[in-house]
Amino acid sequence: MARQIPLLLLFLCSSLLMGQVVTDRSVILTGAFPEDRQVTGLPDSEASDAVLTTTTERRGAYRTAAPVAGNVWSIDLGTLTAAPPAGTQLVVVAPAPTSGDIDLLVNGHGPYPLLAAVDVRADGAEIPEGTALSVVMDGSSFQIMNTNVRPRRPCPEGMLTVNARYCIEPVEHPPVDFFAAASTCGSQGMRLCEWGEFITACQRAGEIGLAGTTNSWEWTNDASNENGSARVVGAGSCLSAGNAIVTGSIDRNYRCCYTR
Repeated sequence: MARQIPLLLLFLCSSLLMGQVVTDRSVILTGAFPEDRQVTGLPDSEASDAVLTTTTERRGAYRTAAPVAGNVWSIDLGTLTAAPPAGTQLVVVAPAPTSGDIDLLVNGHGPYPLLAAVDVRADGAEIPEGTALSVVMDGSSFQIMNTNVRPRRPCPEGMLTVNARYCIEPVEHPPVDFFAAASTCGSQGMRLCEWGEFITACQRAGEIGLAGTTNSWEWTNDASNENGSARVVGAGSCLSAGNAIVTGSIDRNYRCCYTR
């Protein structure tokens, strides 16, 4: 037994020198104070199978890349040798804009489509150079998670572009009560226009081709100061507004808007 002790000590010492100990049991940290329940002395390793320190995690250098401009962004991360599995998160610093769809080539694997939204390819021309894109692998493509760099959706066919934020229908629908109007817009993937949206579009009616904006009251999705009522707009001028009972009274015209 005495001869085995030096061998055990040698094993423990060699493990500490290597900086890695493998165990098949849970490591439980105990102690009276928080400072007694911690692991110290870990190097700032960036190896894919190593324990990462908080400093390394905050820096994120092991998953950050700055590819060269083009439609295929080649990313070389020494810590990721296999094909990126679902859930892989990378930070990609966008190169100079290049018009067209963007694909990611990760350590020679891929290329994987870069999506700006569900089933919407990212257009390199719409991503400013130097933008830090947080992208996550969904199994077959990388999805951009920072919504502020996602491109605007195009207006549906037949709708008018008011600005970068929303679109509006060019003509109003026949009168119905508020709930029928809201349901009709919702069933088409749209919504009733907000009061401010109506004013903005109405004041640009001639420029964008909007018709019938001031010939009758139209529903908006804004509430009024009266119970059971909603805001109506557009009778006589772009700025006219009033309250109308949502159902069981006078039906109103309406038009739908679409958030881009």
